[in-house]
Amino acid sequence: MIISSRQNDRVKAIRALRDKKERDASGTFFAEGERLLRAALQTGAAFELVVLAPDRLTKSEAALIDSLEEMKVPLLEVTPDLFDVIAFREDAQSVGAIVAQRWETLSSVSETRRCWLVLHDIQHPGNLGTLIRTCDAVGGDGVILTGRSTDPYHPMAVRGSLGALFSQRIIKASQADLANWLPRSGCTVVGTALEGTKDFREVDYTTKPVVIMGGNERVGISKEQKDLCDELVRIPMSGYVESLNLSVATALVLYEVQRQREVGES
Repeated sequence: MIISSRQNDRVKAIRALRDKKERDASGTFFAEGERLLRAALQTGAAFELVVLAPDRLTKSEAALIDSLEEMKVPLLEVTPDLFDVIAFREDAQSVGAIVAQRWETLSSVSETRRCWLVLHDIQHPGNLGTLIRTCDAVGGDGVILTGRSTDPYHPMAVRGSLGALFSQRIIKASQADLANWLPRSGCTVVGTALEGTKDFREVDYTTKPVVIMGGNERVGISKEQKDLCDELVRIPMSGYVESLNLSVATALVLYEVQRQREVGES
């Protein structure tokens, strides 16, 4: 049966996942679109319910649904109009899913392949999604969230990650736990700051794995974060402005890590 009513209990439960309290209580979130669902499927994410608008499925979306049906994932068929009510995105979608959140702790980290990104008090979910995506793009290990950072399972963060939320390890840690872990991590800890003593391209990122510190969008990294850094670096600025957007600045450092390591490996 195809559901058309907003009053359906399962529809209400899906829409409630826009609220962080409900996401926290259920340990789930809602992912929209074929790209995200394929990323979830490829990385072994736990699907709890798939929602689809059968009247506007493409062939590739229908094939995806077939794969999920083979896994015995429950399906909820809805009208296109109701799917648009459920969806967070403004562009029309045909498939979505309730997926289990996946969190880790610092104690589960036994080694680092290339780099971790630490974000403290990051506030904008769109920025967080972009940074998760960028960390994945350079082959990073994952993202460590400290302080009052925004929720990586917020719809804007999920969308901004473009599926990287499923491939990256997501860790929540206290500042004290981070301070205890870093000396044992075997990583070089690098933070960007206006008072940085080196150009970010002058640091050697090849001898050890790297932890990159990122801070609040408005005030940057905190004094406590700076005290944990082995290197404070600056990004040269030639214009009027003194600093870059957090996502841009962090991306520059991440890609320098990738560049140096790939040159060293070639």
